Amino acid sequence: MNKSLWAIAGIALIGTAGGIGLLVAAAGGEEGGAVQLESTLTYMFGPSPVPDPPSPGPDEAAEYQLPVPSFTPVATCLPFSSAPGTKTWRWGDVTIVTPEGNEVHAGGHLGPEAQPVMAVFSEEDTSEQILIDAFTGQLVSAGPDDDPIFEKQAEIADALATLSVCPFDTRTALWPYTGTAPEAPRLSWGKLSFLQPDPASGLQWGFEVDDPGGKFLLLETARSEVAIDAETGALAEETARIHPDDKEALERYIATIERVSQ
Repeated sequence: MNKSLWAIAGIALIGTAGGIGLLVAAAGGEEGGAVQLESTLTYMFGPSPVPDPPSPGPDEAAEYQLPVPSFTPVATCLPFSSAPGTKTWRWGDVTIVTPEGNEVHAGGHLGPEAQPVMAVFSEEDTSEQILIDAFTGQLVSAGPDDDPIFEKQAEIADALATLSVCPFDTRTALWPYTGTAPEAPRLSWGKLSFLQPDPASGLQWGFEVDDPGGKFLLLETARSEVAIDAETGALAEETARIHPDDKEALERYIATIERVSQ
């Protein structure tokens, strides 16, 4: 059994064919006995097999298609840092902005035909989600599969109204692309302790549980993915796919992950 999970601002979400569900993420980690991981396997990094930019995949029609609010992506390059009172969410070349504390969130995952998409959804009902192409800003699909009522349409419409498309620039992106690691509480999964990336950075973490195989911490962008064994801290070289633009940032992030003795 293989379950992939991705996380937005500390909320872990299980990715399934029918949508996404919540999983409680552990905060903090045991003090003492921490050993910083080394990101020395640089030979594993190479061009991603995903085309750049990816070609759009076909829509997968849900049993019920949600009435999607009208929106038009704008070619505006927003600052990576969120303005006061707001939160910026980025995946690939696409960003949306929501008020701080708003229940609408966004995050990235692979959609139909391994197409990188941004999912825009309500924290109260993660099954109601709009999938947006991470490079063009165009609609890919809308769900859920089994309920024709779109209860969170108004909230999601406000977020879609801010959608913009701007080429990702590693020179101005937030940490781990530039700058220093934030002083912030750490999260934990297995024996690993790690930092929460800013949702505007374009990098997110997730979980994968393989049976057999164990637990893995996933580091993901719209072009790259690395799995780290949550018990040993070993990088899964055979499954890593790294875009050159993400190489240094991922190495910088991995260098801050700690393996904690338990």
